[in-house]
This record gives sequence, structure tokens and C-alpha cells, in this order.
Amino acid sequence: MSFFSYSPRSLKHGLVAYGMDRLPDEILIVILSCLNLKEAVRTSIISRRWRYLWRFTSCSLEFLNQWDGNPGTWVEPTVFLSWVDQVVKLHQGPSLDKFIVHCQGITDESPNRICDWIRFAMEKEVKVFDLDISCHDFPDLNKFLSISREVKPSVDRIGLTSLTSLSLVDVNVKDEMIEYLLSSCRHLEHLCIKFDNYMKKLNVLSSSLKSLSIFYCTKLKSLTISAANLLSFVYGEASMSPVLKLQLQNVPLLSELQLKGPHCGSFLFEPSEHSKYSHQLQRLVLNVPMLDVVSAPRHDHSLFGLPQLQCLKQLDLILHARAGESFLFFVLLTTACPFLSSLGVMMFYDSLASKEAIATGLRRYNRAKADLTAHGHPCLKVIKLINFAGYRSDFRFALALLQIAKSLEKIIIKPGPGFLGAERIATVRERAKQLEANLPQGAELLIVSDLQIGSDLRTYHKELNC
Repeated sequence: MSFFSYSPRSLKHGLVAYGMDRLPDEILIVILSCLNLKEAVRTSIISRRWRYLWRFTSCSLEFLNQWDGNPGTWVEPTVFLSWVDQVVKLHQGPSLDKFIVHCQGITDESPNRICDWIRFAMEKEVKVFDLDISCHDFPDLNKFLSISREVKPSVDRIGLTSLTSLSLVDVNVKDEMIEYLLSSCRHLEHLCIKFDNYMKKLNVLSSSLKSLSIFYCTKLKSLTISAANLLSFVYGEASMSPVLKLQLQNVPLLSELQLKGPHCGSFLFEPSEHSKYSHQLQRLVLNVPMLDVVSAPRHDHSLFGLPQLQCLKQLDLILHARAGESFLFFVLLTTACPFLSSLGVMMFYDSLASKEAIATGLRRYNRAKADLTAHGHPCLKVIKLINFAGYRSDFRFALALLQIAKSLEKIIIKPGPGFLGAERIATVRERAKQLEANLPQGAELLIVSDLQIGSDLRTYHKELNC
């Protein structure tokens, strides 16, 4: 719709020339519903007939006020939210697919604002309800039910019954409210809760839910999930959060799991606790804190076993480590995934390992060389090493992977700064030559820039807010 740059007179002339001005209002409203909010509002300057058409759009109202480094694209939060409230009052369409409000920055805590938006979402039978706004509370269950009865006093099923997706970021909500929404929203497929300070014990019971994301709920102590159609679960845990009791009881279709924080240790080192669902996973992302990376070399996998990952095809690891620390355990982890085809590893060096730890890692690697040969991996085709700094530890890690990946097609390396940001490009290139000499027949090694690789892992890293 490049015609928005034209003057109202020329724009009207163009619409007349193409016959659009002869279309009935109903058709024009359908067309406007395909535009974003700003574009739809701009059409109000065309003529008197067009002045109010945007108010009847049914596709989406998306209000995004996020800092991107450009002051011209960001509005002071109080002013921005007042504008949101005004548009909500003006909208006259019978329904709305999406209602999205993202506002970065400290905002005034108006107790009625979110209640008004919820009332609006109920009236318009909103399907996607997405709020990212700090210093606000979602109403408690009694208040929510009161709003519902005001909107639909004569209807048995009350609330946000049309919801298919709900996302609450920086909006505090209580356990019982989420549990009510899960039970009353029979079409809810996607639920995301991030930066919550109220939830303590959450039971997720749903037959419709397909994806669940829980990030940094600082008081959450217990999370029980029973969702027969759940495909994806993402859990990000803050370092200061209480120890979480996590139970996945009925998740027969779960195929993607992303974990960040201390709970990674349980998944890696207590495999029996997760055996009910780990065997069915096809995609796994682990954002492993340094404490668990340091503990990994001391884990006796011959005694406790490795996670059961018989169906896993893609494994992405984000490892926070001390430079020089052994990654041998994570090579062994790949041997528990017989159908693994893609491995991505992003490394972050938070400190420098002691000389003793480095020497111990080297001895363990030398002892494991023979065992690794026996673990030839038949399906691993692609390996991505991101922030590869050329330390002896990550070099041995790469060598060990090459040793088992008999069917490897490509290993891609993106150089990283290493500990304290030291320039190590020359070291990485020297290490790359040594790795190239150990490539399986037919495989290639690529060294690439930041823009060419790692988009998936960077996305995970950003989403899990490491």
C-alpha cells in the first residue's frame, strides 16, 4: 500500500480511477482489516465516507511501543497507553481477531485499564490476547467473573471463551485465574506467562493447549502439566527462583522442550525423573548454567545413565562455562540420540577454569578417545559451533564430535571473543585447519560471520532471556 505517501486529493483520485470508491462499505472494511492499525487509520483522511471505516475493522488492533534505539519510534508510555484507551473506545466492529499491546518503560498503574481491555476483548470475542506492559495486575477471579456477567449477562459460558492464544508479560496474574481460563477457554492453544510475581502453585489442565511457555515466575514452586495435545513446552527459570517441583504427567504428544536454568541439571543428571516424556522429544533446547556445565564432567553416566532421547532429531545447547572446562559429557549426550541429525552449540565463557580443571579435562578426554570411536553416530549431518574461541576445551569438543559423526556433511563455525573479549580470530582459524584435517570423508568445514549462522540459537537465547 505505497499510496499512503500521497496527498488525500491524489489518493482519492486514485481510488476512484481503480473503482475502489464504488465498492460497498462492507467490502472496504474487509480490505482495511488487512492493514495494520496505523495504515487503516490513515485512510480516514481520504474523504468523509472513509473517515470512520477503520473503526469497524475486524482483523487486529496491534499497539507496539518498543525501544529500538530510534527515539522517533518510541512514545512516552503514559501518552501511548492513553492513545490505546482512546482507540479501544472508538472501535465499533462486532468482532476482533487480535488485541495486542506491547509497551516498554515504566507506566502508570491504572487499576481499571486492564479490566477495560478485558471487557473489550470479551465484547469483541478476541481470539489472540497479548499484553506486554509493566506494573499492571490481571484482575482476580471474582473481578473477572463480574466483568464477564456485565458483558454477557444472559449467556451460560462467560469470559474470554473465544481465545486461542493468551500471552501475559510483566502482568501479574494469580494461579486460580490461569486455571479458570484453561478450563473455560476450550479453544486455547497457546499460553505464555513471563515475569510474574503472583503464581505459586499452577496446575495446567487442558485438552486444547498445544504450546506452553513459562518464564521467570519468581514465586512459582510447583508446576503440574496434564495436556493431552501439548506439542511444545518452554520453561525459563530465574537463578533466584525457589526450587521448582515440575511434573509433566500426561503429555503424549510433546515433541519440543526448551529449558533454561537450574532445571537443566535435573534433566541431564536425573534422567529417570523425565523418562515418561524424554523418549518422545524431537527437538530439545537446553540453556545450561555454569554450575551444571562444571558438574557435568563429574557425572557418572555409567551409573545414572543418560537422558532417553530415542526420537530426538535436533539438539541445541547454550553452555555457560569457564574457559578450558571439559565439554566431554555433551559429546556423550549425543550418543543417547541415535536419530540426531542437527547439533547446535552456543558457548559463553563467564570465567577462566583453573589449571587443575583444565588438566583433569584433558586426562578424561584422552581416556575417552577409544570409547568415542565405539559410539559412531550414523545420522548426525550438521554441527554448528557458535562463539567458538579455539580454547583447548572447545577444540577437543569439536574433535570428539568429528570422531563420532561418521555421516557428517557440514560443520559450521562462528568465531567468538572468548573470555574477557580477547581477540581470538587467528587462533580459531588455526584450530579450524586442524579440524579440517580430521573431517570425515565428504564433509566440509565453514567459518562464517555472525550474520550467517546461529539465528535459531540466538532466538532461543533471546527468548529465554539469558
